[in-house]
Amino acid sequence: MAESSSQFNVSRPALRVGALSAAILGLLACLAVAGLTGAAGEADGKSNRRVLLGATKNRVTPNCGTHATTRACIAEGKVTGFQVFQRGVTGRNFVVPFAKGKVIAWSIQLSNPTAKSSPRYGDAQRPYFNKLFGSPSKARISILRAVKNGPKYPPRYKLIRASGTQVLNRYFGTEIKFAIKPLNVIRGDVVALTIPTWAPAFWVPQACSPARGGGNPATCERSSKYNTWRGSRGPRQCKIGADAADRPNTALKRSHPQQKINSIKRYGCYYSAGRLLYKATVVAR
Repeated sequence: MAESSSQFNVSRPALRVGALSAAILGLLACLAVAGLTGAAGEADGKSNRRVLLGATKNRVTPNCGTHATTRACIAEGKVTGFQVFQRGVTGRNFVVPFAKGKVIAWSIQLSNPTAKSSPRYGDAQRPYFNKLFGSPSKARISILRAVKNGPKYPPRYKLIRASGTQVLNRYFGTEIKFAIKPLNVIRGDVVALTIPTWAPAFWVPQACSPARGGGNPATCERSSKYNTWRGSRGPRQCKIGADAADRPNTALKRSHPQQKINSIKRYGCYYSAGRLLYKATVVAR
């Protein structure tokens, strides 16, 4: 478990009630598919020929916006990441199950961050994330393939191929699905979410949001192992955040998504108590 001076490990930018956070709300970092198919595959998101990776019966809503009054506003940015475990799904979420397949579509569930400050909801959320990560909000999916690693080194992945990048601002507050030119995959490939700037497509349990008065360390710890994801950051760059002037800290400045095809990158940050809210439709070839 990573060190932290507070009760929770620092990991992601957050907004406090009534004010932008000068520091970053931390979440516990610990070690620890599906949907739009035919009727026979609806329960678990699978069929013999199609799977919707990331689907789960345990549906949640992303943080931020006017409805998220009991959880800290958190968005992810400047990272390629993939959900490893997720409550309501058996096994690993985004690993391709077919010997040969194609990713034909992906979707992302977005909150609607506030654009203006208000007495009730605090400082504006969109300008904060635009300043911290850049604008506009955008994302795409990437196909990763594990590279052999020694036991003492963090996992490394090669970027095999990627979809086109989508600007997300117009879709805030919705779950939007994008049909794409099929991306060939094989069994064991990982479908990841690449965020060049930022995306309000993140969920944290209320028990892990002490900044909103909902913190419960014991409950948060129990929830953590069911919701884990891995990011394309070095082990010393996991604690991204902002300084007192809301500028990126050193870890965030060094955080970059994996964007060059055939590049190999370490995925040295393993986060818990959170979900990247995206899905990908894979069909067998």
